[in-house]
Amino acid sequence: MTSKEIDVLTEACSNLVGQVAANPSLADSIIVALQTGAVTVTSGPLAISKVLKGAPGDHYLKEFLRAWNSSASHLGALEVTAMLKSSLSCYRLALSRAHAVEAVWTGPEVERSEMRRTEAVVNEIVASAEIELLIVGYWLVTSTEQIKSLIESLVQKAHKGIRVRFVFDPNEKSGSPDNFAALNNLWPVDLKGAPREVYSWSEHMAKVISKRGHQYDRKLHAKVIVADRNDALVTSANLTHAGILENLEMGLRVQGYMAGALVRHFDLLIEENILERRM
Repeated sequence: MTSKEIDVLTEACSNLVGQVAANPSLADSIIVALQTGAVTVTSGPLAISKVLKGAPGDHYLKEFLRAWNSSASHLGALEVTAMLKSSLSCYRLALSRAHAVEAVWTGPEVERSEMRRTEAVVNEIVASAEIELLIVGYWLVTSTEQIKSLIESLVQKAHKGIRVRFVFDPNEKSGSPDNFAALNNLWPVDLKGAPREVYSWSEHMAKVISKRGHQYDRKLHAKVIVADRNDALVTSANLTHAGILENLEMGLRVQGYMAGALVRHFDLLIEENILERRM
């Protein structure tokens, strides 16, 4: 086959897949028809209509058969079917991993800005959770009403049986309690009624030696909130009044497969004992 012939067949295959991939029964019918010889390069409108059974795709199937005949007639039905099945699988995989992305920020109001506000997005993600929540942060300061309200929302989620996991930096913060103490100040003493899991660096990972031989504390600097492995905010903003409302902070909200990949990454960090449960 020449490069041009490959391009012709590839385009015809892509067009057909784009038309029928969302209809699994139709795609399966075409595959079976090709495999059994019910449809061949010489098939006419009647044979094609029997396969489609009124579903859209007549033009694209005809074009695919025409391209097969003109550009790759040396290929057998099994080879062409394998190509079509591979294309369908790739299309469906790509579709399953598609995601929506929007920009999120904290800062002064700007007219005509297309950015979502950090506080609104954080509250939306928490409110939407029905199965689990992952909250990763460097600094939690609970002295303001906005953060107190956020923690109360998380407590209510835990009361409803939704799994709530925190991953926090363990180091002391100047002028405020460490993250564990800050969380405990607002979380019910009776964890049976509102369970939560808190993780941080494992003891063997908490400190690192520099190239000059100096020991220093590792920072757990990531800021992430994920609901149900499908809706994630990755941001520069800490869970503080300044981070949510006052600073200039930016992040991305990702809905789809990659949100789940974020949570799976933290699952692996826990499995590998890089993070360990603290509370």
